[in-house]
Amino acid sequence: MTILRFSSLLIGLIVFVMCSCNRVEDQRNKNLILSDSSYIYFQKAQEAEKVQDKIKNLNKALAFVKNRHDSLYPKVLDFKVYYHNRLKQYDSSLFYANRLVDIAKAQNDTAYLATGYYRKAVVYRYTNQPEKTYENSLKSRKYYRLLGDSTSYARRTSEIAAAQHLITDYSGAQKTATEALRHFKQEDSTYISSTFNTIASSYRNQGLYEDALAEYKNALKYAVDTDDSLSAMNNIALSLRDLQRNKEALHIFEQILDRNKFKFEKSKARFIDNHAYTKWLTDSADVEEELLDALAIRKSINDLNGLVASYDHLSEYYKGRNREVAKAFADSLFQTAGDLGSKSAKLTALEKLIALSSQKEAKSLSSQYIRINDSLKAENLRAKNLFAKISYDEEEKLKQIDALEKRTLAQSLKTSDLEKQLITISFGASIILILVGFGIYHLNQRHQKEKLKEIYNTESRISKKIHDELANDIYNIMSKMESTASEEELAGLESIYSRTRNISRENRSIDTGENYLHNLTAMLTSNTSVNTRIILRGQEDIHWNKLATEKKIILYRILQELMINMKKYSGASLVAISFQKTSKCLTINYSDNGKGCSKEDLRNGNGIQNTENRIFSIGGGIIFEAQKGKGLKSSIKIPI
Repeated sequence: MTILRFSSLLIGLIVFVMCSCNRVEDQRNKNLILSDSSYIYFQKAQEAEKVQDKIKNLNKALAFVKNRHDSLYPKVLDFKVYYHNRLKQYDSSLFYANRLVDIAKAQNDTAYLATGYYRKAVVYRYTNQPEKTYENSLKSRKYYRLLGDSTSYARRTSEIAAAQHLITDYSGAQKTATEALRHFKQEDSTYISSTFNTIASSYRNQGLYEDALAEYKNALKYAVDTDDSLSAMNNIALSLRDLQRNKEALHIFEQILDRNKFKFEKSKARFIDNHAYTKWLTDSADVEEELLDALAIRKSINDLNGLVASYDHLSEYYKGRNREVAKAFADSLFQTAGDLGSKSAKLTALEKLIALSSQKEAKSLSSQYIRINDSLKAENLRAKNLFAKISYDEEEKLKQIDALEKRTLAQSLKTSDLEKQLITISFGASIILILVGFGIYHLNQRHQKEKLKEIYNTESRISKKIHDELANDIYNIMSKMESTASEEELAGLESIYSRTRNISRENRSIDTGENYLHNLTAMLTSNTSVNTRIILRGQEDIHWNKLATEKKIILYRILQELMINMKKYSGASLVAISFQKTSKCLTINYSDNGKGCSKEDLRNGNGIQNTENRIFSIGGGIIFEAQKGKGLKSSIKIPI
């Protein structure tokens, strides 16, 4: 009974395979065209210089991706997120990052799940949302751990530490950053330097200035470029200033400013401001001009964090010189802190305003200070608890995954004996199905080749008949009428004779053997006028003897059709044709600088229709780009 059911199932599968064969082949051709189009625009995006042009081409590539399981889909989305970030279009970045995560889930692609959550974390970092940065970095790290990618795991861990530092979870940040350092490889210097910087800043914010100084020096050791080195030196000088070692700090700031060339205006303003403020702390020097110069730079680039520092320093500088000016700068500090969304900076501003205001104003400001301070403490506590909960949840998930893997392994051992018994039957059935499927595919391919061969033989036979009979008959009539016909009549017959010979030559048999490339090159050059220059590239690099005969014929006819159309209609002075082979296909790119044509004219042309029919018959694809006055471009792909 079991054998009978198995036989019925096998027969049903064979019938299904036979009925589906042609439909699968047609769908494969359609999918190949769409896939080729999306890949071409993706390549254009990579080659474009301007970010806006990259995004335009990525949008076009995305429009051609119809299948959620297309391997190109997540790659295009990843590039979209990156370049929208470059333009600071964070809403778009987040939209496509969420889409990337969805597609990665649909494709069950762990690598792109890791990338998708990392991209989301970056967007949240740029938009100053440390809690969401933490959450998405943690998810990304989890998938990199599953992939066994220790470098990316360490980088995400470092970014988690930075997020913890931003919400004042300093001890948590130090612990996480220390874990990151254990996983870094020696060559990942940039991230190592950044991680030491997070540890140092956490120490400094807790008032542990000696520890901060030591860690900032570690950050300097691993700095890989001038900008990172100068930034580390700036932080070392700040730590020395915290320790009241102002002369040492001033000496380092002077070394920084002696470089005189800074990649970023933001850095330049920071160094000028810190140098001036330290100089004033050291000997009460007149540094008003330097402080105001730094403020002007920061205003010009809308550096809110930098403006907070400038207003803080200017308020302190003027406190003993002009209390009204000092108060105005403290008020600017409070307003900028509000724009930045920094409650800690608001508290700093309120401390200054309380000291500079009347007793009545100070009372109101003190109430505001207490309210903001309580709110900040509550927020930080909530964020720390949230971080702990998220971290705990992720650890529990990993424990569950480990437990599930162990149970699955135990279950697999129990069922292994049963599987061994089924393997023999399954293997036999698989062999039969494979042989039947291969036989059907082989028959289908042979039928396709025979059909193409018959078309080719028909073209060659008609060409010979036109040459041997029709052209010769016309020539004989011309000879007989030479003495009696007018010059106009003879010219007409000569035109008919010439066109007949051209039709014969265009459809004559093609040598697909050793001389194929020579004949192909001869055909291309013979179809150019004296005023047209043709450039060929890459044809010598193709192993033509490995290309199937029917594909050689189709390629020859398509290029012949393009060259004839160019010669008749375009008036081009330059034609370029390049040949390039990849592991899966042969790509031929054609372009000319002729008159071009509209898309409607292109679609309505019989020659174009014939060209498309030819290339589709061998599972290939062809794309045309045409515009009046801008020539014609075509990309031909032939599967190998």
